Amino acid sequence: MTSPVAREPDEGAEAREPSRVPRQRAPQEPAAAANQLVFSDLDHYPVVAQALDNQWLPTELAVERQESDAPAKDARSTAAAAAELRRALVNSGTLVVNRAFFVNNEALYENYVPHAEPADRRAFGELLGDRAIVPYLYLERDGTEDFAFGHDRVAGTAWRRLVSEETEPAFVRLDWDEDANRDGADRIAQRFSRQLAGLQWLRDQQLARDLGIPRELAASMRSGILKEISRWAADQDGSGSITRNTVYQRFLTRPGSDPYRNLLRDGDEIVPTKQLIDLMYNLGVPDASGLIALTPPGSPPRRALQEEVSPRALAQDPEAVGLLVRNLLADSLHRSVDGPNSYAGLSLADIVALRGTPEWGTYLGSLEAFLHGSFQGGRLPDRAEFMERTAAIARDHARMLRTARRLTRSSEGFAREITTALVLESAGIAVQIVSGEPPTVLSGALQALTAVGGALTVRLEFWDEAARGRRAGLGHSLTLPTLRLGNLKKDWAVIEAACGAEFVGAGRADGPRGTQADQQGRNE
Repeated sequence: MTSPVAREPDEGAEAREPSRVPRQRAPQEPAAAANQLVFSDLDHYPVVAQALDNQWLPTELAVERQESDAPAKDARSTAAAAAELRRALVNSGTLVVNRAFFVNNEALYENYVPHAEPADRRAFGELLGDRAIVPYLYLERDGTEDFAFGHDRVAGTAWRRLVSEETEPAFVRLDWDEDANRDGADRIAQRFSRQLAGLQWLRDQQLARDLGIPRELAASMRSGILKEISRWAADQDGSGSITRNTVYQRFLTRPGSDPYRNLLRDGDEIVPTKQLIDLMYNLGVPDASGLIALTPPGSPPRRALQEEVSPRALAQDPEAVGLLVRNLLADSLHRSVDGPNSYAGLSLADIVALRGTPEWGTYLGSLEAFLHGSFQGGRLPDRAEFMERTAAIARDHARMLRTARRLTRSSEGFAREITTALVLESAGIAVQIVSGEPPTVLSGALQALTAVGGALTVRLEFWDEAARGRRAGLGHSLTLPTLRLGNLKKDWAVIEAACGAEFVGAGRADGPRGTQADQQGRNE
């Protein structure tokens, strides 16, 4: 790695002031080298993928870690994370990964250790060298520094050789000024501590829906383990930030074992609580740096944290609200266009080839245009822009998938084709606007509307065309409390006119679309 270049002193200063005593200069941070980046330098649709966290487990595998005879190592969890690595590389321009995970997550280091498949090893080095993968340095200044945590020793040796002799990767930090970087890292840790203290206020009905658990279990969690964690976290106030390992050891990890072994305590509430804790923890860096966070299908979506948009927040910081909306929509979008193991059949060499195709470039440009361009400066896209941009993503994604199929003979993955919809809802009346189809009224009838007011819910929905019969569509709802309807019948007519098309009465549809929308509406 290139060492930082020292900043030269201002040689003309003393010549301009010959009669004065030379000024004492404060120590300065060295200028960052070309491969030392901050997050604002990343401009090729950068993301952070939760599944590359060495503690991540799909829910079904996490349940098995509660069994007394759980093996020390499970190849299925490595395979699941490896599939997510590929999914993230296909659905991003730049994948940011904590340096620690390169040496303690087998899904990453299996690609560059000496016994790795030669073609994948070359591809992994190429992805690093091309800045498709960028390691994140927490407090370190060098990618080869000693690892102050448990790690695979063979991987540690191979990593140092890879980044110092075989490739020329870039590294990213919050800031290369030591004090500013530490302040940023502290803010991320403090945010995690504050979120822990608020766990007991999560609504159990939404928890049940987003965690895929019975309502009774969600209620038991909220009044039990989540309340315990909240009170414990509040009691730690003033004693420093709370680490995730501390939470694991006190509430989740099997007594007598270390958190990295992923052996969990008994109890129905343990796994969903672990999934919530991991989700909160892994949103820290992307939210602090403005990056898109990819949450893996098979784990809770971001909406499980129930982040609110309040009138006060809209008034005080509309840009932050716009960013939150962007992040929620990005999470729903990425979880929908690609399901588990979507790209498991692709080798890293295949992915390098795919990233060089025009179809991949066009697809990534569509993601960038919607999730960065349409939300730039905290703005929100209007209906026309929303429909145009999401339709482009669905179309370009399908074309990219066809290209990916041609690059591999594998029959794994590639089963998802998505449809997007915008749903406006109030008082049980839902209008659904589907890309390429006329708007429909999903439930109730306009003539039955009465003069009552209420909050207008705006929901973005995606569903998998191949799985519609299984009701596998994903959706997200966001209530904006400042949008209040006065006379519902009159205001609904305004909404209809704004849509620019006449609605088709659909009643309570029997298919997955109507069922999904009605079900989501009742849960709000």
